[in-house]
Amino acid sequence: MSKKIDTLCAELQTKINETDKRLKDFAENARNSGQKAKNEAKAYLEWLDNKAKEQRARTEAADAKIKAWVDQKKSVTAEKIAEWKAQRQLKKLADRADGAESYAVDAMQVAAAAVDEAEKAAVEAIIARLDADAVQAPSGARLV
Repeated sequence: MSKKIDTLCAELQTKINETDKRLKDFAENARNSGQKAKNEAKAYLEWLDNKAKEQRARTEAADAKIKAWVDQKKSVTAEKIAEWKAQRQLKKLADRADGAESYAVDAMQVAAAAVDEAEKAAVEAIIARLDADAVQAPSGARLV
């Protein structure tokens, strides 16, 4: 793999690990802190919303590039690639490799945005659970 792809893989793994730690810490804090936790959760959710808005344009651009790559990839058959190799058409092979690397970069950007969206969903779920737990039914009552 290219150095750029290696770096992106490492960055994505770091993002996933950091998100996991933030969510675990946040959930633990929410269970133990009552209204303060709910206020912090709402601030955290607002931060995530702003982050998502900032990323949206980049993610949409990356999605468009991914679709273009998929369309282009359909026109490049295995036979064509074998022909390029046999004829030593380095420019065509290098262009294909550059395109594949760009595709990978764009896909990583979309994956990173998906991690952020999943984090946002988890925070929303924690807030919803805090709301539900705050209005617990008296013992013996049945929730409908």
